[in-house]
Amino acid sequence: MPRKRITFIVIPPNDGQMQEYKFSSGLLWLGIGILLLTVGSLSYYAFDFHTRADQSGRITELMEENEDLVRGLERSERSVGDLEHVMDRVAALDRRLRAHHNMQPLPTVGVGGPEVPDDLPEDYTSLPVRKRALLEDLTLKIDRLQREARLQVVSFDSLQARFVQDDADLKYIPAIAPVARDKTWKSSLFGPRTDPFTGRPARHGGIDFAGRTGIEIMATADGVVYYSYEDARLGQAVVIHHDPLIVDENGVESTRAGIYRTEYGHMSKRLVVKGQRVVRGQVIGLMGSSGRSTAPHLHYAVRFQDRRLAPRTKGYTDPADFLLDWLDDDTVSGYMASRGDE
Repeated sequence: MPRKRITFIVIPPNDGQMQEYKFSSGLLWLGIGILLLTVGSLSYYAFDFHTRADQSGRITELMEENEDLVRGLERSERSVGDLEHVMDRVAALDRRLRAHHNMQPLPTVGVGGPEVPDDLPEDYTSLPVRKRALLEDLTLKIDRLQREARLQVVSFDSLQARFVQDDADLKYIPAIAPVARDKTWKSSLFGPRTDPFTGRPARHGGIDFAGRTGIEIMATADGVVYYSYEDARLGQAVVIHHDPLIVDENGVESTRAGIYRTEYGHMSKRLVVKGQRVVRGQVIGLMGSSGRSTAPHLHYAVRFQDRRLAPRTKGYTDPADFLLDWLDDDTVSGYMASRGDE
C-alpha cells in the first residue's frame, strides 16, 4: 500500500511557473511539532525573563524598604535615647524637690523578667539579626520608660500634695531669730569649737546669742511646747515641736508631726508651760545664764524631729540657715517673718 503524502502547490503571480512540493505526513507532523516546541520555548523564556526582571525589581524594592526600616528603628532608638536623658533630668529634679520637702527618695524602677520582650510581633524572629536586635532593644527601653513615667506621675502627685501642705505649714518652719538683732550678737556658731569649760575640741549643736539678762526670747515658729524644764546643762530650757494644727470639717483640732523642733536654753525665766501652743514671735522666756553657762546668753538649736535626716549630727542642723529676718534680703525675710501673722 503506497504511503500517504501531502502535496503543497505554490502558484506564483504573473503566470509564473507553478511549483509543487510533496511531503510525507510524518515529516509534516514533525515540522509542526518542532514549530510548536520552538514557539513554546520562546514563550517560556520570554515569560521567565520578565518574571525574573519583576522579581529582581521587587527584591531591590524590599532591600531598600528594609534599609528604610532599619534607619527608622535607629532614628527611633536615638529618640528614645533623648527621652532617657530627659527622664534622667526629671528624676534629678524629683530628687532635689523631695530633698527640699524632706521626703524619702523616689524608689528606682525595678528590672527583671525575660531578656526578650513578650509583646513583640509573632513573626519578628524571621527578621534579619540586626533589625531583630534593634527591635528588642527598642521595645525594652520603651517599656522601661513607660514604667518610669508612670512612677514619676505618682511622685509628682505626691510632691504637689506635699508642696500644698508645706506652703500651708510655712508658719511652722523656724524662720526668724529668737532674739532681737539690735540687742544681741552671735557669740558661738554651730559646729566644731573649743569647749569653754574643758578647753577641748567639741561640737556645738546650735548658736549662742549673747546679750543682757532679761532680753526677751521668742518662739521662731508656731508649735507646741514639748518641754519646759530645768536641765543641768541647759538650765532653764524650753523645747518646742513645730507640729501643724489640723482642723477637720467638723471643727475637731488635732496635730500632725512636723519637720522641726527648736531648743532654747540658759534662760533666766520660762514664760510657757508644757503642752501650751505658741505662735511665731511669742515671748517664751527671758535671757539668762542658768545651767552650764559662763555669761548671759541664749543657746538656740534647730533639730529635725526625724533624726535620720541628719544622722551625723543627731538631727541637729545649722540654725543660721533659718535666721531669715537677719538676712539683708528684705523680700525673703519680710515674707517669712510675716507668715506668723496670717
